[in-house]
Amino acid sequence: MDSRRSLVAVVLVVVTLGALMLSSFALGFREAGMMAWPWSRNSGTNTGSQPITMDQAVQTFKNYLASGQDSNLALHEVEEYQYNFYASYSERDTGNFAFQMLIWKPGSTGMSGTMGYGMTNGMMGMMGGYRQGTSASMTVSPEQARTIAQQYLNSSLPGKTAGDADTYYGYYNIDVMMNGSTFGMISINGYTSQVWYHTWHGIYVQALTLS
Repeated sequence: MDSRRSLVAVVLVVVTLGALMLSSFALGFREAGMMAWPWSRNSGTNTGSQPITMDQAVQTFKNYLASGQDSNLALHEVEEYQYNFYASYSERDTGNFAFQMLIWKPGSTGMSGTMGYGMTNGMMGMMGGYRQGTSASMTVSPEQARTIAQQYLNSSLPGKTAGDADTYYGYYNIDVMMNGSTFGMISINGYTSQVWYHTWHGIYVQALTLS
């Protein structure tokens, strides 16, 4: 492993919520009115000591994409938060969002486990698990997802507003806004309307759109 990879040999936690929304949501783990997940937090800790820059995070996300040998996928955007970098990938032919993943910053404790389309654990599971599909059968529309998110925010985080709903396979991802700026993130199940607020990012820092 070269020095760059060792610097960010962190835990690349794949956050593909597609099948997660179809299966894990059905597990019924609830916490404070939203979904909670059976994660092992210790195994998601980045014990490195060197800071990770946005450029390094972007390159790592690109390297991960290249290793999958799927030329149809593109890195769309990388968001930096207090505790991690969060990437969204899209499909070149359809323009649809495909999946998401993150890199924990040094000293940050994250989550690990089995997520996504028939994954095993972690990054390699994602490489073998992602499948292009369709969200046409989702029973929740983007507009409904945004309304559901806003209702949750009105109750749990007054003063925050739901941004546009980005469509993934099986779910919607929505930026949470405060005074016109990004505050956090929330996901809505495209089949059951259940809410998953992303509590693990920390404070929003910046975003870089690549495609």
